[in-house]
Amino acid sequence: MKLFKTKDKENQPANKKRDIKRGDLIEFAAGVLIVIFANIIGHYLFVRMDLTAEKRYTLAKSTKQMLKNVDETVLFRVYLEGEFPADFKRLQSETKEMLNQFRAYNKNIEYEFVNPNSFDDPQEQQVFYQKLAKKGIQPTQIQVKTENGFTQQILIPAADVVYKGRETSIQLLQNQKYVSEEELINNSIQDLEYVLSNAIRGLSKGQKPRVAFLQGHGELERGNIYDIQMSLFEYYSLENVTLNDNINALTDRMMTKDSTYRLMNKYDVLVVPKPTQPFSDKDLYLIDQFVMYGGKVLWLVDALDADLDSLANHPQSIATRLPLGLDEMFFTYGVRINPDLIMDIRCRPIPMVVGYVGEKPQFDFKPWFYFPEIVPTSQHPIVRNLDLIKCDYASSIDLIDNDIEKTVLLTTSEYSRIKNAPVIVDLNDGKVDVSQLDQRLFNRRNIPVAVLLEGQFHSMWRSRLAPSFTELPEMGYRELSDSTKMIVISDGDIIKNRYNYEEQSGYPLGYDAYTQTMYANKEFLLNAINYLSGDEELLMTRTRDVKLRKLNVMKIRQERTKYQWINLLVPIVVIAAAGGVIIAVRRRRFKS
Repeated sequence: MKLFKTKDKENQPANKKRDIKRGDLIEFAAGVLIVIFANIIGHYLFVRMDLTAEKRYTLAKSTKQMLKNVDETVLFRVYLEGEFPADFKRLQSETKEMLNQFRAYNKNIEYEFVNPNSFDDPQEQQVFYQKLAKKGIQPTQIQVKTENGFTQQILIPAADVVYKGRETSIQLLQNQKYVSEEELINNSIQDLEYVLSNAIRGLSKGQKPRVAFLQGHGELERGNIYDIQMSLFEYYSLENVTLNDNINALTDRMMTKDSTYRLMNKYDVLVVPKPTQPFSDKDLYLIDQFVMYGGKVLWLVDALDADLDSLANHPQSIATRLPLGLDEMFFTYGVRINPDLIMDIRCRPIPMVVGYVGEKPQFDFKPWFYFPEIVPTSQHPIVRNLDLIKCDYASSIDLIDNDIEKTVLLTTSEYSRIKNAPVIVDLNDGKVDVSQLDQRLFNRRNIPVAVLLEGQFHSMWRSRLAPSFTELPEMGYRELSDSTKMIVISDGDIIKNRYNYEEQSGYPLGYDAYTQTMYANKEFLLNAINYLSGDEELLMTRTRDVKLRKLNVMKIRQERTKYQWINLLVPIVVIAAAGGVIIAVRRRRFKS
């Protein structure tokens, strides 16, 4: 009996080792099964975690939904390959990361990065540049610091997008002035999701939203809205519409079984580009009811008839009020365009005669205070990160207190003034040196010139004696609108491009021929129409704020050695400590 007990005690260590070994095998097998099970779940259930503060790796809901609907291969051909500065390398890597995010949601997203400067033959290179220019892609020339000084380098931060046999081209680098290269790259990175997803959306859209440009009230001629219409043509169905009291111009009417009329708007957005002649009551009613039935309107309206051409032969002109008849409608909707002109110290220059040599006039550029340069400061996605926008003879806008939600999109600078009608516009106003101006006169700041209105609008005919035609059943009168929106801009020329009728060619919208500067008028108006036509979710992708986390250069210089030793020793100490803990645990475990 004693011998049996002794034998049993001798076998205990062996049994414990066997149990430990068995436990280790079970743990290993369980770990393998968990990994396999997790991979199986991961194959069917897609989950991503974004731990960044600004959620830079989280796509917008609208982008995810759009990617789900992509049923064929989308090819992005990105011209960001080769040797270039670190900031552009960052744009390259972020573009690749964004496309990888797209691929994570849809395997039909394909991309390739191409070096546009890889041609051995200079003539072939030039032909390639010309092809890109026809697509609207413009090269960017930068200075690169080398050991021997500075060299010029041509970059093409752009991409071609091909989907279902259709192709479009996009710029990945924003056209922003007065910002540093770091800020320019950062702003471009912030807009990557918007730019890339917008390209897919445009190519995949089946039924295009319908946009009508109003005519018949002295609006801008077709040549002067050529560029905006050509830019919209790819994504929208466009028409020029004349009301002329035609009740079917903006809406379709269908008689129902109970002998009532059902009205449906023909268009998603109505653009009113700088009318100069009065609206009849019936035309006002048709536009009002277009709004009541959910129609969106982009108003580009001048309050006064000021024009620079009127100063060509005389140094003075008088800007008087345009009798459009829109005041009551605007007041009912929630804004008032005042009969005045804004002068702003932050403005565009124009060439003026400053003297004569013999009979030959001498010209110099002088600030023309009636041409404000608008710097968008609102964080609304329509204007966020946009470059300067140019205005010609803009008026101030007042906000009326009602139930409509109002968002000011564009304002003047902090040094503005207002001249009430009738305004004497004098060329001598621009010959005053800015340093000699009495800034006490420019005491108005941030005057609104563009306002977004959203909500349910009351009809302008609600509280006035309506004409007899409003009572006709086929007119389908409504007093309160569906939920809709409109944008009111107090400068009709903001949409105007210069056009040469002799050569049948136009300048780009936003181009200033005097200074040869490109302003962001087109981008602003395209964003506005995107938003009005129901693509506001897409525009929300522009609200992502990728922060620049810059290193403290002085601290780096002073504490460089310390951080080098920390980076070298800390990982070694951590690994050694972890190894020591593991060894100690194993010894204690097997010893017991």
